[in-house]
Amino acid sequence: MATIFTRFWCTLDPIVVLTPVDVVWATFTCGLWRFAILWLDRVHLPREFRVHLPRELWMGRLLVVCVVLRVRSDRVRSDRVRSGRVRSDRVRSGRVRSHWNLEVIVGLIRGDKEMSYFHEVHEQFDTELWVNNPALPGIELGLTAGAVGIASNPRYIATLLQAEPEFVHATVDEVLGQAGTKDEQQLAMEVIQKAVSRPMKMFHALYRESRGRYGHVAIQGTPFRNDNLTALLDEAERFRDLGENVIIKQPATVEGAQALEELTARGWSTIGTMSFSVDQYIHMAEAHRRGLQRTTKKPRCLITMLPGMFDEYLAEDAARRGVEVSDEVRCQAGLCTARAAYKVYRERNYEASILSGGARSTSHWTELVGPGMAVTLSGKLTETLVRESPRVESRIESSAPREVIEQLRQKFPDFVKACDEGSMVPENFRSYGPVVRFQNSLVDGLEIIISEIRTRR
Repeated sequence: MATIFTRFWCTLDPIVVLTPVDVVWATFTCGLWRFAILWLDRVHLPREFRVHLPRELWMGRLLVVCVVLRVRSDRVRSDRVRSGRVRSDRVRSGRVRSHWNLEVIVGLIRGDKEMSYFHEVHEQFDTELWVNNPALPGIELGLTAGAVGIASNPRYIATLLQAEPEFVHATVDEVLGQAGTKDEQQLAMEVIQKAVSRPMKMFHALYRESRGRYGHVAIQGTPFRNDNLTALLDEAERFRDLGENVIIKQPATVEGAQALEELTARGWSTIGTMSFSVDQYIHMAEAHRRGLQRTTKKPRCLITMLPGMFDEYLAEDAARRGVEVSDEVRCQAGLCTARAAYKVYRERNYEASILSGGARSTSHWTELVGPGMAVTLSGKLTETLVRESPRVESRIESSAPREVIEQLRQKFPDFVKACDEGSMVPENFRSYGPVVRFQNSLVDGLEIIISEIRTRR
C-alpha cells in the first residue's frame, strides 16, 4: 500500500492541497508512529536536542506535519492563512477553502525560517505580530511569516509614496474622479480608506477562519479632529462600512476614551493609540471595560505603548534642555514604559491588551515578547527577524539595570510621567510631550496626502 501511495503521490503537481480524508488515510498507513516520536520530541526537548531526520525521509516528515495539523484542529484552521498555508492570490481574492497547501507544508517540514519564527513565538508565548503601514510586499510577508493583523495611521500614504508611488497615484486619481464638493481633508481620508481596503481584503480570510480573533486591519481618523467626540464617532461609523475586519483607532485622550467606550458598547474592535504612559493605558483600559459592561459581545481592544517613538522624543528633549545621556541608557526608556504598562495589565487582568508600536529596532520585538503581548513591526524589521530567527524567549518581565532607571528618572521628568501611575490626570494627556509630537507627525502625514491631491488635480 505504501508503494501504491508513493507512486500516486509522485504523479501530483507539487502545489496541491490535502483534504482531511487524504490526511487520515496517509496517517494510518505510515505516519502515526513518526508523529508520536517527533511530537513528543518537539514538546519535551529544547531545540538543540531535538531529532533531525535526513532529508531523504521528507515524505515521512510531511505525514507527521499533516497529523499535527489535523490534531490541532481549530487553532490550526485559525492560523492557516497567516502562516502561509493558503496561496497569496487566493487570500487576496478571498477564495479560501478548508484545505492545506502542500507547498507551504513542505516549507514547514524543511524548517524554512520564513514560516517558523513568528509562528513559534506566538505558539509558545501568545505574542502577536502586526505589520505597520506596509506596502504590498510587507503585507504578503506578514501573511507568510505569521502576522495576525495590520496597523496603519495617517502616515500610511507617505510610506506608500516611497514604496509604491504608482499605487498611490492611481488611488488619488480614483478619489478625485468622485470628488464632488468634498474638501481636501475629506478627500485625503478617502485615499487612506482605499489604501487600507487592500490589506483588509487580504486578511479577511484569516478574520473569518479565526472567528474574528485575528485578521484585523487598523485605521485612524483625521488628526485635525482628534479632540471632537462627535467627529470621532462619525468617522468610526464610516470606517465600519469598510468591512467587518476593520479595527478602529482612537486617541488616548479624554475624548478618545469616550469614543472607545461607545464603540466597544456597539461591539466594535478598537485600538487606543497615541498612548505613551501607564496612566493613559489605565484610562483607556477602564473605558474598554465600561464598554464591555454595556454589551454581550467581546470586541477586541489593544492599547499602544510606543517605545521607539518615546526614545526619539527623549533624544529631542535632551538636546533641547542640554541634558547629557548616553544612547545606551536613553534607548532603554521606551522598553521600561511598555513593561510598566504590561505589569499593570497583568496585575489588574484588563481585557485590553498592549500593542507595542513605533518599533525602531528588532529589540523592540525581542525584548517585549511575552504572554498576551502584541507588537507592530515594519516590513523591514519583520524581514530581518525572519532572516535572523533569534532565540525564542519571553523577556517582557525583564528589567533595565537599576542604575539605568535611576538615571532616566533623574534626567527626564517625562519618563517619570510615563512609568508612574497617578503622574498625570486625563485632561493633561493631550498636552503630554510625546503625544504632541505624535499628533504633529500625523498632521504632517495628512498634509502629504493633501499635497498629492493638489498636485494631481
